[in-house]
Amino acid sequence: MRPELYSVAINVASKLRKAGQKVDVVLEKKKPKWVFKHADRICAKYCLIVAPDEYEKQEVSVKNLELGEQTTVKIDALADWAADVSS
Repeated sequence: MRPELYSVAINVASKLRKAGQKVDVVLEKKKPKWVFKHADRICAKYCLIVAPDEYEKQEVSVKNLELGEQTTVKIDALADWAADVSS
């Protein structure tokens, strides 16, 4: 992850935690394959990626690790997304 996106990643994690989600943040420069394997090792259901292209649109990428599907969610809508996946 680019250092300029660290604060964005921390903000995203904070929003999800306030919505009742457990969050693990990886700020190290790791390849996506490593990040997805790490998420699998900790039995995560979703993996959110904060990337430059998505951030320009105020979005994050969300990968459903059970289904293998990936979509985007507006950062401002993360609390609603978290509520939807929790129910």
